[in-house]
Amino acid sequence: MANKIDFKLLVITDRKKCKPKKLDDVVIEACHSGVKAFQLREKDLSASEILSLSLKLRKITSNHSKLIINDRLDIALLSKSNGIHSPENGILPKQAKSFNKNLIIGKSAHSLKSAIEAERKGYDYIIFGPVFRTQSKVKYGKPKGIKELTRICAKIKIPVFAVGGINPDRAKKCIEAGAQGAAVIGAVMKSRNVKKTITEFKENMGSL
Repeated sequence: MANKIDFKLLVITDRKKCKPKKLDDVVIEACHSGVKAFQLREKDLSASEILSLSLKLRKITSNHSKLIINDRLDIALLSKSNGIHSPENGILPKQAKSFNKNLIIGKSAHSLKSAIEAERKGYDYIIFGPVFRTQSKVKYGKPKGIKELTRICAKIKIPVFAVGGINPDRAKKCIEAGAQGAAVIGAVMKSRNVKKTITEFKENMGSL
């Protein structure tokens, strides 16, 4: 099954948080450390810039990892990436899969209602949060907490990835709450030692 969710750690890109490192160098290091899935999410770039970056990252990840493009089906198709991630009001699975039935289609969800709706509409996984407080997710309000994550994981059958303030110790708590895994940005993008950070995630989650 081409769109099987066979990963626990989903690394979301943020080239600004990598500095002084370059994003592609961080992705290379994460790939070599065993990361199986990345989401390209650089909202401030133009379409041509995102396409160029996706082609570069696809070349890096093609033999190691899945590459999921945030919100841009056209770029996912052009770069032969593995899927797209839809924001709250993004593209539907049936629309995306009419172009390529094997695409992984994920969805952001910030409530039980939207999680249930995402499953009903055929998304392959959801990213739920923010579970813990993190500056990048302040606009979504107070953290949802482990209790709400546990409730959502018990209500839907598709994989749930926790997001928001996730470090290796918190990732373990999310797995224990029933999540498939964790989606992380700063923990990897800001890491001074990517290999060490990925190893800690692996130790706490059981696998990557």
